[in-house]
Amino acid sequence: MKAAVFHGPRDVRFEEIDRPVLKQGEVLLKVRACGICGSDLHTYRHGLFLQLGNPLDSGRVLGHEFSGEVVEINGQVSGVEIGDRVVCVGIGANAEFIRLTPQMLESLIHFDDSVSFVEAATTEPLATSLHAARLGEATDGETHVIMGAGIIGLGILQCIKASVSARVILVDLSEKRLAKARELGADITINASDKNAVEEVLAITGSEQLHVVEAVQGNVDVVYDCAGYGKNFKGTSVLEQAMIMAKQNGKVVIVAVFEQDVTIDYNIVVRKGIRVLGSWAWTRDEFVEAFELINSGKVDRKPLVSHTFELEQAGEAYETQLLAEEAIKVVFKP
Repeated sequence: MKAAVFHGPRDVRFEEIDRPVLKQGEVLLKVRACGICGSDLHTYRHGLFLQLGNPLDSGRVLGHEFSGEVVEINGQVSGVEIGDRVVCVGIGANAEFIRLTPQMLESLIHFDDSVSFVEAATTEPLATSLHAARLGEATDGETHVIMGAGIIGLGILQCIKASVSARVILVDLSEKRLAKARELGADITINASDKNAVEEVLAITGSEQLHVVEAVQGNVDVVYDCAGYGKNFKGTSVLEQAMIMAKQNGKVVIVAVFEQDVTIDYNIVVRKGIRVLGSWAWTRDEFVEAFELINSGKVDRKPLVSHTFELEQAGEAYETQLLAEEAIKVVFKP
């Protein structure tokens, strides 16, 4: 079968590999759409998080945001039939087919043709955004700042706007992504490539000088770090910026992963009473709720899919996803 195989940093190749052989109680899915996740990019750029790929004799197959059609079932699998359109989570979906184990089948959701395979494949990242938004607990009238307007940051914006009337500020380096944020309802956008994001946010929300520690207190209820800290980045991290923006007893929700260590002045955390919350993935209920947001039309994911590629274009697809000024979400359509 066709597959995009990762062999090392900046080396993903189109190859023919063996089609999966099912064990008892497993299902074979014809992959119809699979997105390239931010974690896939960490692997692609630097060889990090290799456990998120399905190992082969040579290389491994990435991809865990996917949807498809059931084409084979081994044994009795309750609630699953040939031809079912489903969205699921597992690893190794940058391929023509993927084997769904009983554990993977626990996340299975059926859908009809009112939702496209590409839209359904964005369920997993939306669930990640929903989990972060839940931690932020936005309420009417609050101010929330999202640092990073990729698929996760934009998903957090969508989740907040689908539920409450909070003011949301999006910060990014890409004008294309910021334009998309405005399209999706962001109240204010800031391009950090030509403006100091912290100064802009403080000017918008207000600030004061703290006593005891040399620090500024902003007036933001919740800041979401959807940017992290790249391996080769130099300068003030988004996490440090978030600490300044946050109000007294505010929250900082860390959604991104970090490729290098960040130094934090924890006296600021203590003095401001900041609650720092790590946001990893989602619960089963959040995965279902994320799909229902798409299925009901409360959240429109179509505008976020900027590019689609065939598996034969594997290298080009990954390189395109790296281009923040051009791409938001790149999806394989095997």
